[in-house]
Amino acid sequence: MKDKIILITGANGGLGKAFVQEIVKYKPKKVYCAVRDLQNAHELKKIDLSIEIVALDLGNIDSIMALEKKIDHLDILINNAGVNSNARAFESKFLDIDINTKGTMQLTQALFSKLKHKDTKVINITSVLALVNLPIMAGYCVSKSALHSFTQALRAELSNYGAKVYEVLPGPIDTRLTEGSPMPKAQPIEIVKGVFEGISQDKIEIYPDQFSKMIAKRLQHEPQKVVEEFAMSVSSK
Repeated sequence: MKDKIILITGANGGLGKAFVQEIVKYKPKKVYCAVRDLQNAHELKKIDLSIEIVALDLGNIDSIMALEKKIDHLDILINNAGVNSNARAFESKFLDIDINTKGTMQLTQALFSKLKHKDTKVINITSVLALVNLPIMAGYCVSKSALHSFTQALRAELSNYGAKVYEVLPGPIDTRLTEGSPMPKAQPIEIVKGVFEGISQDKIEIYPDQFSKMIAKRLQHEPQKVVEEFAMSVSSK
Protein backbone atom coordinates (compact mmCIF):
# COMPACT_ATOMS: atom_id res chain seq x y z
CA MET A 1 0.00 0.00 0.00
CA LYS A 2 2.95 2.37 0.50
CA ASP A 3 2.94 5.29 -1.97
CA LYS A 4 -0.03 3.78 -3.83
CA ILE A 5 -3.16 5.51 -5.09
CA ILE A 6 -6.22 3.69 -3.82
CA LEU A 7 -9.97 3.95 -4.36
CA ILE A 8 -12.35 2.48 -1.79
CA THR A 9 -16.08 2.50 -2.51
CA GLY A 10 -18.56 2.60 0.35
CA ALA A 11 -15.77 4.10 2.42
CA ASN A 12 -17.98 5.42 5.21
CA GLY A 13 -19.66 2.09 5.92
CA GLY A 14 -18.47 -0.23 8.66
CA LEU A 15 -16.19 -2.34 6.49
CA GLY A 16 -15.13 0.53 4.25
CA LYS A 17 -14.05 2.66 7.19
CA ALA A 18 -12.09 -0.25 8.63
CA PHE A 19 -10.26 -0.57 5.30
CA VAL A 20 -9.43 3.13 5.37
CA GLN A 21 -8.16 3.05 8.95
CA GLU A 22 -5.91 0.08 8.24
CA ILE A 23 -4.64 1.21 4.84
CA VAL A 24 -3.40 4.62 6.03
CA LYS A 25 -0.97 2.83 8.36
CA TYR A 26 0.96 1.79 5.24
CA LYS A 27 1.49 5.40 4.08
CA PRO A 28 -0.37 5.45 0.75
CA LYS A 29 0.10 8.40 -1.59
CA LYS A 30 -3.66 9.02 -1.84
CA VAL A 31 -6.83 7.28 -0.72
CA TYR A 32 -9.97 8.22 -2.62
CA CYS A 33 -12.85 7.52 -0.24
CA ALA A 34 -15.99 7.19 -2.34
CA VAL A 35 -19.28 7.79 -0.55
CA ARG A 36 -22.85 8.29 -1.69
CA ASP A 37 -23.64 11.02 0.82
CA LEU A 38 -20.89 13.58 1.30
CA GLN A 39 -22.63 14.96 4.39
CA ASN A 40 -21.87 11.72 6.26
CA ALA A 41 -18.18 11.56 5.40
CA HIS A 42 -16.61 14.32 7.53
CA GLU A 43 -15.11 11.89 10.04
CA LEU A 44 -13.25 10.05 7.28
CA LYS A 45 -11.28 13.14 6.32
CA LYS A 46 -9.91 13.41 9.85
CA ILE A 47 -8.27 9.97 9.68
CA ASP A 48 -5.31 10.95 7.49
CA LEU A 49 -4.03 13.70 5.19
CA SER A 50 -3.83 11.24 2.26
CA ILE A 51 -7.64 10.95 2.17
CA GLU A 52 -9.77 12.67 -0.45
CA ILE A 53 -13.54 12.32 -0.18
CA VAL A 54 -15.29 11.80 -3.52
CA ALA A 55 -18.97 11.35 -4.38
CA LEU A 56 -20.17 8.07 -5.87
CA ASP A 57 -23.67 6.71 -6.41
CA LEU A 58 -23.35 3.27 -7.98
CA GLY A 59 -26.95 3.53 -9.12
CA ASN A 60 -26.19 6.57 -11.26
CA ILE A 61 -24.00 6.25 -14.36
CA ASP A 62 -23.37 10.01 -14.44
CA SER A 63 -21.95 9.81 -10.92
CA ILE A 64 -19.72 6.93 -11.97
CA MET A 65 -18.39 8.79 -14.99
CA ALA A 66 -17.83 11.96 -12.97
CA LEU A 67 -15.67 10.01 -10.52
CA GLU A 68 -13.70 8.44 -13.37
CA LYS A 69 -12.77 11.91 -14.59
CA LYS A 70 -11.39 12.85 -11.15
CA ILE A 71 -8.89 9.99 -11.09
CA ASP A 72 -5.81 10.17 -13.31
CA HIS A 73 -4.01 7.11 -11.98
CA LEU A 74 -5.05 4.14 -9.85
CA ASP A 75 -3.03 1.34 -8.23
CA ILE A 76 -5.67 -0.39 -6.11
CA LEU A 77 -9.44 -0.52 -6.46
CA ILE A 78 -11.48 -1.90 -3.56
CA ASN A 79 -15.06 -2.54 -4.70
CA ASN A 80 -16.68 -2.55 -1.28
CA ALA A 81 -19.92 -0.56 -1.65
CA GLY A 82 -23.13 -2.54 -1.57
CA VAL A 83 -26.68 -2.86 -0.30
CA ASN A 84 -28.82 -5.61 1.18
CA SER A 85 -32.55 -5.15 0.68
CA ASN A 86 -33.29 -8.37 2.63
CA ALA A 87 -35.70 -9.30 -0.15
CA ARG A 88 -36.90 -12.81 -0.93
CA ALA A 89 -37.00 -14.07 -4.53
CA PHE A 90 -40.30 -12.48 -5.53
CA GLU A 91 -40.08 -9.46 -3.24
CA SER A 92 -36.99 -8.06 -4.92
CA LYS A 93 -37.14 -4.80 -6.85
CA PHE A 94 -33.62 -5.60 -8.11
CA LEU A 95 -31.93 -2.89 -6.03
CA ASP A 96 -29.25 -5.37 -4.93
CA ILE A 97 -28.46 -6.29 -8.52
CA ASP A 98 -28.53 -2.66 -9.66
CA ILE A 99 -26.01 -1.59 -7.01
CA ASN A 100 -23.95 -4.65 -6.07
CA THR A 101 -23.62 -6.10 -9.54
CA LYS A 102 -24.45 -3.58 -12.25
CA GLY A 103 -23.05 -0.57 -10.41
CA THR A 104 -19.81 -2.33 -9.51
CA MET A 105 -19.40 -3.59 -13.07
CA GLN A 106 -20.03 -0.14 -14.53
CA LEU A 107 -17.53 1.50 -12.19
CA THR A 108 -14.88 -1.11 -12.97
CA GLN A 109 -15.54 -0.72 -16.68
CA ALA A 110 -15.18 3.06 -16.41
CA LEU A 111 -11.84 2.65 -14.61
CA PHE A 112 -10.59 -0.24 -16.71
CA SER A 113 -8.01 1.74 -18.68
CA LYS A 114 -6.44 2.86 -15.40
CA LEU A 115 -6.24 -0.73 -14.14
CA LYS A 116 -4.41 -2.24 -17.11
CA HIS A 117 -0.96 -2.03 -15.54
CA LYS A 118 1.43 -4.44 -13.89
CA ASP A 119 1.04 -4.61 -10.11
CA THR A 120 -2.45 -3.04 -10.16
CA LYS A 121 -4.84 -4.79 -7.78
CA VAL A 122 -8.64 -5.04 -7.72
CA ILE A 123 -10.30 -6.33 -4.55
CA ASN A 124 -13.95 -7.24 -4.95
CA ILE A 125 -15.97 -7.75 -1.77
CA THR A 126 -18.63 -10.36 -2.51
CA SER A 127 -19.90 -12.77 0.16
CA VAL A 128 -19.82 -16.44 1.02
CA LEU A 129 -23.52 -16.18 0.07
CA ALA A 130 -22.30 -15.84 -3.51
CA LEU A 131 -21.75 -19.61 -3.31
CA VAL A 132 -25.00 -20.67 -1.65
CA ASN A 133 -28.30 -18.81 -1.60
CA LEU A 134 -29.92 -17.85 1.71
CA PRO A 135 -33.50 -17.44 0.43
CA ILE A 136 -34.55 -15.02 3.17
CA MET A 137 -32.28 -12.51 1.39
CA ALA A 138 -32.33 -14.01 -2.08
CA GLY A 139 -31.87 -10.72 -3.93
CA TYR A 140 -28.62 -9.99 -2.12
CA CYS A 141 -27.31 -13.51 -2.72
CA VAL A 142 -28.14 -13.38 -6.43
CA SER A 143 -26.32 -10.06 -6.78
CA LYS A 144 -23.22 -11.37 -5.03
CA SER A 145 -23.28 -14.59 -7.04
CA ALA A 146 -23.28 -12.54 -10.24
CA LEU A 147 -20.45 -10.41 -8.86
CA HIS A 148 -18.52 -13.62 -8.09
CA SER A 149 -18.82 -14.61 -11.75
CA PHE A 150 -17.87 -11.11 -12.93
CA THR A 151 -14.79 -11.23 -10.71
CA GLN A 152 -13.61 -14.37 -12.46
CA ALA A 153 -14.08 -12.71 -15.86
CA LEU A 154 -12.29 -9.55 -14.71
CA ARG A 155 -9.40 -11.62 -13.37
CA ALA A 156 -8.96 -13.20 -16.81
CA GLU A 157 -9.14 -9.84 -18.59
CA LEU A 158 -6.63 -8.09 -16.31
CA SER A 159 -4.20 -11.00 -16.14
CA ASN A 160 -3.14 -10.06 -19.67
CA TYR A 161 -1.68 -6.84 -18.23
CA GLY A 162 -0.08 -8.33 -15.11
CA ALA A 163 -2.80 -6.98 -12.80
CA LYS A 164 -4.27 -9.10 -9.99
CA VAL A 165 -7.92 -9.52 -9.01
CA TYR A 166 -8.87 -10.80 -5.58
CA GLU A 167 -12.29 -11.83 -4.33
CA VAL A 168 -13.23 -11.57 -0.67
CA LEU A 169 -16.08 -13.85 0.43
CA PRO A 170 -16.88 -12.97 4.06
CA GLY A 171 -19.60 -14.28 6.29
CA PRO A 172 -21.82 -11.96 8.36
CA ILE A 173 -20.09 -8.73 9.39
CA ASP A 174 -21.17 -6.44 12.21
CA THR A 175 -22.25 -3.50 10.00
CA ARG A 176 -25.48 -1.75 9.00
CA LEU A 177 -26.18 -4.48 6.43
CA THR A 178 -26.71 -7.05 9.18
CA GLU A 179 -28.57 -4.92 11.72
CA GLY A 180 -31.26 -6.94 13.47
CA SER A 181 -29.78 -10.28 12.52
CA PRO A 182 -29.13 -12.57 15.52
CA MET A 183 -26.33 -14.56 13.85
CA PRO A 184 -22.71 -14.33 15.05
CA LYS A 185 -20.86 -11.59 13.17
CA ALA A 186 -17.22 -10.81 12.55
CA GLN A 187 -15.88 -7.36 13.33
CA PRO A 188 -14.92 -5.27 10.27
CA ILE A 189 -11.27 -5.04 11.31
CA GLU A 190 -11.11 -8.85 11.47
CA ILE A 191 -12.24 -8.98 7.84
CA VAL A 192 -9.73 -6.35 6.73
CA LYS A 193 -6.83 -8.13 8.40
CA GLY A 194 -7.98 -11.39 6.83
CA VAL A 195 -8.01 -9.71 3.43
CA PHE A 196 -4.46 -8.38 3.80
CA GLU A 197 -3.25 -11.76 5.02
CA GLY A 198 -4.88 -13.48 2.04
CA ILE A 199 -3.34 -11.04 -0.43
CA SER A 200 0.10 -11.51 1.16
CA GLN A 201 -0.33 -15.23 0.45
CA ASP A 202 -1.59 -14.47 -3.08
CA LYS A 203 -4.92 -16.21 -2.52
CA ILE A 204 -7.28 -15.12 -5.29
CA GLU A 205 -10.34 -16.15 -3.23
CA ILE A 206 -10.15 -15.04 0.39
CA TYR A 207 -12.35 -16.34 3.21
CA PRO A 208 -11.44 -13.83 5.92
CA ASP A 209 -13.41 -15.10 8.92
CA GLN A 210 -14.31 -18.35 10.65
CA PHE A 211 -17.88 -18.53 9.36
CA SER A 212 -16.90 -18.12 5.71
CA LYS A 213 -14.09 -20.66 6.09
CA MET A 214 -16.54 -23.14 7.62
CA ILE A 215 -19.16 -22.70 4.88
CA ALA A 216 -16.55 -22.97 2.12
CA LYS A 217 -15.27 -26.21 3.61
CA ARG A 218 -18.77 -27.65 3.99
CA LEU A 219 -19.62 -26.73 0.40
CA GLN A 220 -16.71 -28.91 -0.68
CA HIS A 221 -17.79 -31.91 1.36
CA GLU A 222 -21.57 -31.68 1.80
CA PRO A 223 -22.95 -29.06 -0.60
CA GLN A 224 -26.49 -30.40 -0.73
CA LYS A 225 -26.83 -30.39 3.04
CA VAL A 226 -25.70 -26.75 3.19
CA VAL A 227 -28.24 -25.77 0.52
CA GLU A 228 -31.01 -27.57 2.42
CA GLU A 229 -30.09 -25.91 5.71
CA PHE A 230 -30.04 -22.45 4.13
CA ALA A 231 -33.39 -23.14 2.44
CA MET A 232 -34.94 -23.55 5.89
CA SER A 233 -34.69 -19.78 6.35
CA VAL A 234 -38.05 -19.47 4.51
CA SER A 235 -39.57 -22.85 5.27
CA SER A 236 -41.92 -21.47 7.95
CA LYS A 237 -42.22 -17.84 6.81
